[in-house]
Amino acid sequence: MELNKYIDHSLLKPQASIKQFETLLEEAVKYQFAAVCVSPHIATSCKSALEGEDVKVATVVSFPQGNLPFDLKLQEVQYFVDKGIDEIDFVMNYGDFIWKNFNSVAKELVAIGDYCTDNGAISKCIVETCFLDLQELNTIFNFIKDETKIDFIKTSTGFSDAGAQVDDIKIWNQLRGDSKRPLIKAAGGIKTLEDALAMIEAGANRLGMSASVEVMEEWNARNQTFTGGEETA
Repeated sequence: MELNKYIDHSLLKPQASIKQFETLLEEAVKYQFAAVCVSPHIATSCKSALEGEDVKVATVVSFPQGNLPFDLKLQEVQYFVDKGIDEIDFVMNYGDFIWKNFNSVAKELVAIGDYCTDNGAISKCIVETCFLDLQELNTIFNFIKDETKIDFIKTSTGFSDAGAQVDDIKIWNQLRGDSKRPLIKAAGGIKTLEDALAMIEAGANRLGMSASVEVMEEWNARNQTFTGGEETA
């Protein structure tokens, strides 16, 4: 298993320094992670810095609350897609969803999924699972699967009450069945190799992590290999 290709190496702290972002990019190239997930203000710079590398750039939209008005949220998505950002992790308006304003939620999810698909970007819808009950987890997953072009459903922002839970991933994986979509991204609270492997075993296709290097070092030591861009003795 190429564990590194499951990982979105993430730095979303608003107080992060330029040096921290530079280190993030160096680590992403060294370990050949699937993507870096970075704050909007630095996304285009990261895209330029990673030109020619097999590492995608993701940024977040309406993060972390998800409550931008529809027009502004869609404009933000369009802006970053048009700038060449590879993947868009946007936060669903989970307030509207919990309030059962389903038409508003549907309009947003369909429009963002369509725009990203039509313009070659990957879309990931963050639903903030810690605020949803079992019925709501089922409802939003099935809607994304059956009614939108969204590529990933994502558990969490990592800035709320709780992050990804194995049981939620299992529920979604069962609902997905043989359809293989949407893909599932687990994020929030994945700090150890055991956490990462448990999420993958439950059905996650991508992991949003800031402890990526520590997890990869343990993985490489356990397998006595180096997973990344450069072989070591």
